[in-house]
Amino acid sequence: MCKPVSKASECARTFTWAEVEKSAHSSKGNVTAGPLYVVINKKVYDLGGDFFRWHPGGAVAASQLGQDATGAFDVFHSPATHETLANFYAGDLAASEVPKPNAFAGDVQKLRDTIDSLNLYESSKLWYATKIAQTIAIAVASVAVLAWKGDSVLGVAVSGLMMATFWQQSGWLAHDLCHHQVFQNRFYNDAVAYFMGNVAQGFSIAWWKHKHSTHHAVPNVHETDPDIDTLPFLAWSEHALDGFSDLSDATLAKFMVKYQPIIFFPLLSLARMAWAFQSLMWNAPGSNQAQEFPTRSKVESVTLGIHYLWVLGAAFGLASPMYGLLWLLISQCGCGFLLAVVFAVNHNGMPVYSRTDSAAMNYYELAIVTARNVEPTAFNNWFTGGLNFQIEHHMFPTIPRHNLHRVAPLVESLCKKHAVPYHRTSLSRGVVEVVDRLSAIAKASVKTRRA
Repeated sequence: MCKPVSKASECARTFTWAEVEKSAHSSKGNVTAGPLYVVINKKVYDLGGDFFRWHPGGAVAASQLGQDATGAFDVFHSPATHETLANFYAGDLAASEVPKPNAFAGDVQKLRDTIDSLNLYESSKLWYATKIAQTIAIAVASVAVLAWKGDSVLGVAVSGLMMATFWQQSGWLAHDLCHHQVFQNRFYNDAVAYFMGNVAQGFSIAWWKHKHSTHHAVPNVHETDPDIDTLPFLAWSEHALDGFSDLSDATLAKFMVKYQPIIFFPLLSLARMAWAFQSLMWNAPGSNQAQEFPTRSKVESVTLGIHYLWVLGAAFGLASPMYGLLWLLISQCGCGFLLAVVFAVNHNGMPVYSRTDSAAMNYYELAIVTARNVEPTAFNNWFTGGLNFQIEHHMFPTIPRHNLHRVAPLVESLCKKHAVPYHRTSLSRGVVEVVDRLSAIAKASVKTRRA
């Protein structure tokens, strides 16, 4: 077999889909083994060896092994990345293996060109500067209220809820920056993201990028999308029920899933603390990140340390220990609820696919049918950080949120043309749909155990 070459040449070989898929199965999760094939624009690339050690997206690309990764590659990378990708070129799909042209995918590519011609990938720096200033003002107001009325339950509650809102809104800004929506230069995006994400919010952007980018690559795909891998606490599809017998805590899972429509909302309030803990563990001494990326891990640890210094300083420097603890509880749980309810409405309750079924789908179709849009209102746009345009965001994640409302009608029209389901609803109705799905799975779990 020819070795990977930087450009197509006479030594390039042809591949069948069976060979491409076999490489993914034979790796058994070992992303350093090889060969590890993906297909992008009918060409086969080998991601074995040290690819995942230097890849800026970490092991996210592993979610595409053995598949056609064209859509996922396009939404995450600039055209210049094709030059780097050429270094991993292994050959081409055999002519008989090339899929027939997909009319929907072709129209999506035309839409990408239209969006580019309208300059909708360009952000308004003034808009983002204003948004950051407004968000920081919420934190300043929260601390001022705590300093003024930190000796009363009402003052602590008001301050805590304001801080919860600040953390939620900081999360949306960090999200935009990590998707490189704000600046052309990725270093600038990351630098500001370290402030809004690590320092302000207390979430590691390195941890977030790995988790969230994987979700974008395989939305609502069972056993692959980390956002629906929530057992033993919640199950989002019948696929998850099949895994009960493999869980070490199956008894807990069966109880939680049975009552998940009731437990759901209390669980949301714990989400922030769980994610903050995961952020710390991601960069803890001895972790894979600390060993493989020591410099970045040190930056992460320092910026997260600054977060806890100012948060704990405010809690116990401006209030008594008892009220300080109450302030932390209200702000942490409040933020968890504000963040998680948006995340839940984005995708939960929408179709969940097996890896096999999702691999047979066009990437953009998968992104559309697994997402739920929320009606654009002034409140919804602010509260969700623009994620109420979830469909458009998944199709074009680098488009600044303030431009998504211009893209939405174009996407909806395209979906109507090709009969692709496009789901939009109110925020309250979205929550109801999520709970209805939890209830259906809870009932299914009981029937499964009785069968």
